Amino acid sequence: MISITRPADPLAGVDGVLVADYLEHWARERPDAVAQTFTDYLVSRKGVTRSITYAELDRWSRAVAVAIGLRAGRGDRVAIVCPQSLGYVVAFAATLRAGVIGVPLFSPDMPGHGDRLHGVLADCEPACLLTVSEKRDLVAEVAGPDARVICVDELEGAEGAALADAFVRPDDIRPEDVAYLQYTSGSTRAPAGVELTHGNLLANARQIIEGYELHYGDTNAVSWLPLFHDMGLLIGAPGAIVCGAHAHLMDPLAFLMKPQRWMWAMHGLSHVISAAPNFAYGYVAKRMKEEDRVNLDLSGVIALLNGAEPVLPATVDRFLETFGPVGVRADACFPSYGLAEATVFVTRSRPGEGPTVRGFDASALQHGRLEDAADGARALRLVSCGAPVDGQHVAIVGVDGSRLPDGQVGEIWVCGPNVGRAYWQNEDASRETFGGTLADPGDLPEGPWLRTGDLGAIADGDLYVTGRRKDLIIVDGRNVYPHDLELTVEHAHPAIAAHRLAAFAVPGATGEDVIVVAERHRTAEDAAERLDEITATVRAAVSTEHAVALDDVVLVEPDTIARTSSGKIARHGARAAYLTGELVRVLPR
Repeated sequence: MISITRPADPLAGVDGVLVADYLEHWARERPDAVAQTFTDYLVSRKGVTRSITYAELDRWSRAVAVAIGLRAGRGDRVAIVCPQSLGYVVAFAATLRAGVIGVPLFSPDMPGHGDRLHGVLADCEPACLLTVSEKRDLVAEVAGPDARVICVDELEGAEGAALADAFVRPDDIRPEDVAYLQYTSGSTRAPAGVELTHGNLLANARQIIEGYELHYGDTNAVSWLPLFHDMGLLIGAPGAIVCGAHAHLMDPLAFLMKPQRWMWAMHGLSHVISAAPNFAYGYVAKRMKEEDRVNLDLSGVIALLNGAEPVLPATVDRFLETFGPVGVRADACFPSYGLAEATVFVTRSRPGEGPTVRGFDASALQHGRLEDAADGARALRLVSCGAPVDGQHVAIVGVDGSRLPDGQVGEIWVCGPNVGRAYWQNEDASRETFGGTLADPGDLPEGPWLRTGDLGAIADGDLYVTGRRKDLIIVDGRNVYPHDLELTVEHAHPAIAAHRLAAFAVPGATGEDVIVVAERHRTAEDAAERLDEITATVRAAVSTEHAVALDDVVLVEPDTIARTSSGKIARHGARAAYLTGELVRVLPR
């Protein structure tokens, strides 16, 4: 077996080091190395590609940082309302260098998120906004005519040279200072701004590099994830900068229109890392035709993170069946767990092992226990999210704050240097979420601990995530996880669209009523005539698989269920629409 020595962290052991130090290091040591490449498929189907080096990223972000300093002071919020582009990465790097608090958001014309943008801007009250010149008027409409707007594309090259030369980096930015506000996606509540420090950001970037065994100065990071989302931001911008990687970016819409582009972007590269939620791996495997794989070489892929939603065994299997023949190894697939409150990354499957899938007794799981399914028992296959890397700690905790033994389901608590410190201007929620104290810490830190709101259990040292505490449905004393019901429903009838449904509970006459709201498939134009057949099939499937009687099955029109900023179904939004009668139902004919 050949042993490969990975390059060491070039700034390991330096006191008070920040992400900005890594940008300056790579710009000094490897100025001509490509830092960022963006391929724009929205202006051309073939894609228009543009790259910048570390020296150019350094110079451009210095110019923007000076412009920020003329309009905002230390600790002021600066909103990034750029479209996905090289300018977005420059804007975020500039906020880190200027000593302000960045707020990664999105362009005002992003469909379906106008109310969220207004809400976030009202919450963080930015001193100025960063965008590109073609979006200036839209930003002014959202933020008001008196808003201070900086167009980052106008400060590139010669235009920003004088400003770049005038940059003087503040010497009093500390690791414990807030670097940016990462607004949560809103899958279980209204979006809230997580205060993440410079120290949190660097710690998590280093944890990703070590946890996935990346190569400093010799890694390719490929991503279509939105840069305003926690995972997309860290992989595509600060994480890539710390690693000295070459980041290859595209717009999320480019992936959704043609997911093959994601695989082609990794073709022939070495030491490749990429990340996506579970649905994306199934989506690209389904859409990838045989002719799309001719001459495709993915043998250089070393880490594919699968997180942000439940990792399904069937998706893992199908992805490896599709892309194993063109070089993707099982041990390059990393089911992972994380959340914005911990910057993004918490655990990953163990290097060299590949995904671990175990069949647990379904009945025991409904009563809060992980037990291997015996022969003949109904089994629920779960994918391990592995273990945390050095410096992080995970505990499974009961309602009284005590640690639960292995195999028992409880709330997942997290402690480590990557955990944020609070929610912006929300002391009560901050205390509840970030102020956990273990009743019996033993060999673990006393805290404070992050209460994630997620449910899970430890088995043989690995974390298995089972659901969200707030989403949990209780039926006759049994725990029923909504994503399990949703998976059954979407496979029950072809008229139901995949990944576009929500299961939840509402108050009933004698307890909780279990409701499923599902969007019809776009091709199911006769769904109204077949409504009774569809709902009866769904009820039968859920009853058979989960011994749960659905109290209502609602079929709605495509693209009408509320979604989060990361594209996931917002169960709380679907539940609210159901209770207020706002659902766009498919009506019987």
